[in-house]
Amino acid sequence: MPTKMEATYRRKHIRIEPKAGQPIQVNINGEDFIDITNAVDISLGGVGLKVPHEFKGCELARQVSFIIDLPTEPKKQCVQVHGRILHVSGQRFGVSFTDMSKANRQKIKKYIGSRIKEESWLGWLKYSLTGLMNPAF
Repeated sequence: MPTKMEATYRRKHIRIEPKAGQPIQVNINGEDFIDITNAVDISLGGVGLKVPHEFKGCELARQVSFIIDLPTEPKKQCVQVHGRILHVSGQRFGVSFTDMSKANRQKIKKYIGSRIKEESWLGWLKYSLTGLMNPAF
């Protein structure tokens, strides 16, 4: 059975969970709602969120905007992106990024790389080599 880290490599974008005690805070704004929650996971393609109160307005394909606070050292990095809701399941939903600046993409990529490095040197090496082989990654 593949490990959790190995399973993430089968996706188009590597998905990583925040470090314990260092949540990724997400301010999400839609047409009929606004909320602040924490990310369950993040990738260059999107973010997984959990909203304990299952707020209404999280409908499939709905456009949303975000301010994501990445807990990087020595200070947090704020990332502004737009996305659309891909799936909703109870308290969890997934959002695909649809519009992101190159600078914000680099911030997320750097955060993911640092988290992978903390978890596994081999995983970090694979991640780094993927970026070299495919600069658009």
